[in-house]
Amino acid sequence: MWRFKFYGFFKNLRFFEPFLLLIFLAWDVNLFQIGILIAIQEAIIFIFEVPSGLLADNRGKKTELLICFIFYIISFVFYFLGPAYIMLIGGAIFFGLGEAFRSGTHKAMEMQWMEKEGLLEYKTFIYGTTRSYSLYGSAISSVLAIVFILNLPASRWIFIITIIPYVVDFILIASYPSYMNKHVYKGEKLSYLRELIDSFKSLKIIFTDKRLRKGIFSSSSYNATFKSLKDYIQPIMKILIVVLLISFSLNPQDEEFYLVFILGLIYTIFYLISSISSKNAHKIQNNFKSSKSAMDWLFYFFAIIVLLQAFFIWYEIPILIIVLYLLIYVLYNARKPIGVDYLGDLMDKEQRATILSVEAQLKSILVMIFAPIFGYIAEYYSIAILFLSLSIFMFLLNFILLRNHSTSVVI
Repeated sequence: MWRFKFYGFFKNLRFFEPFLLLIFLAWDVNLFQIGILIAIQEAIIFIFEVPSGLLADNRGKKTELLICFIFYIISFVFYFLGPAYIMLIGGAIFFGLGEAFRSGTHKAMEMQWMEKEGLLEYKTFIYGTTRSYSLYGSAISSVLAIVFILNLPASRWIFIITIIPYVVDFILIASYPSYMNKHVYKGEKLSYLRELIDSFKSLKIIFTDKRLRKGIFSSSSYNATFKSLKDYIQPIMKILIVVLLISFSLNPQDEEFYLVFILGLIYTIFYLISSISSKNAHKIQNNFKSSKSAMDWLFYFFAIIVLLQAFFIWYEIPILIIVLYLLIYVLYNARKPIGVDYLGDLMDKEQRATILSVEAQLKSILVMIFAPIFGYIAEYYSIAILFLSLSIFMFLLNFILLRNHSTSVVI
């Protein structure tokens, strides 16, 4: 289990993450163009998600995970070569390939290990614990990012430094047990094309099983909304930093220093508290009638927070904006292990990597739609209008299509 913990820890040492949008904005890339980059990245994930899941099931999860880290490293090189937009597109493409080859695969490896050790009944606790280490990595990454950004000769070098922990993770994955590279077919060896066709046929359960279908759509839509929205704290704080400087009587010439310091600190707090929520997801789940009930209520809570955020952005109240963004991260990292638990109970073990990849693929489709729309609204209207319209959409989506009619809280 320690390998799973440190895998997530090193994977999340993405030193550029707290400042990525600010770096792009400094390179004269606007929010709508950033949304296009995110959509390109997700399009690549969409194209390769199911084939990568099938390859993991049929050719070996460990090998596929090693390949994904090679793609990540290539993407960091492309980002380093910016600010030319074509280079950023190249970075988005290879980062998308890395995400496609990773997503679903490692969760399936964890489930494979839990099954071998007879620990499947504790999957929410185990997945929440290993995910908490990923968030510890993100928190430490945010602290180190402050030091790097303030001392590097140019912000682009942050991408090269990020390569180091990814090389460490590559070596760690290579040490995983060899049984994780075994594929599921026990009988006659089939051609890859035949395996591909047979695996696609097995996906019909998603369309025939109502509970699985609702679970996948609920998980993917929530995750897509969060992914498209999570880093808007960066342009929001860039706008509000002047308010903070005036409020605390600080030197306006030090704007860049305070922006970097405050954002790094914000992300550190986000990830530390989110790690606690992830680790205790099983306790949160116990307050609801079922895993699906917990997913539904957390969807509503997310929508309420987004609605409140719209008003606080409109009236420029930095502290409350930060607090609500913290709650957005906390809810997301509590809900994700619960979603994995719900889907894990509904799928056959032979289909784990494939179905988890389908869930991630649907999320990619939604991000392809959401990211440019969010970017367009934020760039040409306002971020407050974006949050207001999004909250209404989330309420309607969950109430009409995604919730269980029996949704309730345990008394």
